[in-house]
Amino acid sequence: MPLKRINALCTANVSNAKKYCDTVMACCDDEVEASGVKIILPYSKSLAAGVGDIYLDDMLDEDVLGGACDYIIDNNARAVVRAAFDLEEAGIIEARYKLSPIMLLHKLGILSMCTIAGGVCLDNDDLDLMAQENVPLILLPTADAGYGHGFAPVCAAIGRGIRVGIGTYDCKYNPMGDLDYELKFLSITANAEMRIENALSESALKKILAFE
Repeated sequence: MPLKRINALCTANVSNAKKYCDTVMACCDDEVEASGVKIILPYSKSLAAGVGDIYLDDMLDEDVLGGACDYIIDNNARAVVRAAFDLEEAGIIEARYKLSPIMLLHKLGILSMCTIAGGVCLDNDDLDLMAQENVPLILLPTADAGYGHGFAPVCAAIGRGIRVGIGTYDCKYNPMGDLDYELKFLSITANAEMRIENALSESALKKILAFE
């Protein structure tokens, strides 16, 4: 059986990124007419279009966050939320709510209906809660490293049984949207996380690539 390849979050160069995988989960303003592309609309557009699945790029706008929560609960919708993606965002939410971004989503009652994208600032308590609520994690390796955010604790997430996928995000640091490049970069950052070589096995990398 051929290996399934999913680009779990792509916000730019979608048509090009499609050349490197079977399915692209895309949130973009461009019209994309390629097979194997699933469009997830930003919350504001989803609201207007009455579409179930939504994408929330950050959690800092309180009005948008509140509206998105209402929409998710009222429509039994799922959401991809870019959360805990850098220290500034996590710090603002901590100062505002005395909670981490993940804990805030849980308090708002929507964590179990979310997929987290980014996740650089996830701590052990966040990961335990995500595992408990069966919340998937989408890694954005080149974007997180390129923008100086760091890298997500992929080995710690996998160790807790969290379903992990990978995406190219805005392709700024991976202009071709090459998923193999993204996966190779991830394997190197995982080595840095664990301070050993080959921290992620071939089977683990295949599961990430297939978002299984």
